Amino acid sequence: MESLDLSNNLYGFSLSGQTSRILWKLKNVDMCYEVHSNNTDHYLKMLTHEQPKFILGLGTYTGVDKNKIRIETVTKNQFRNDVIENDFPISKQIVINPFVKESTNTKLASVLGNSWCNLISWKIMRLIENKELKSQYTFLHIALSKQNVIFYS
Repeated sequence: MESLDLSNNLYGFSLSGQTSRILWKLKNVDMCYEVHSNNTDHYLKMLTHEQPKFILGLGTYTGVDKNKIRIETVTKNQFRNDVIENDFPISKQIVINPFVKESTNTKLASVLGNSWCNLISWKIMRLIENKELKSQYTFLHIALSKQNVIFYS
């Protein structure tokens, strides 16, 4: 990310208190926001009004490769076991072209699943797809094992 000019153009959000601490410590983030189920629509309206050049989302995950930050590359039309948008089948996917590039500490992934991470990513990518939002989007999943909590704190 350091090679990109992110000044006055990077908005970041997190989906948990753990990743919020990480987000607030990042340099070059012009606006930090913690997204919850009761403020998602407000955040999306704010993004469409502000039109940041870059949007960075952070969430946690458990599972394999806990030593890598996952750069998500796909979102799908599914939240929990339901479709997000009825106009599309549950299998519809949107490719995310992340502005954060893969390195030795990261891994490209396509496992947003059907969680809140996927829901917010779907909604942001649909705004971009419909040209209501002129931003580049990246969602990072960070494994927060005990060792990583100490590292990121």
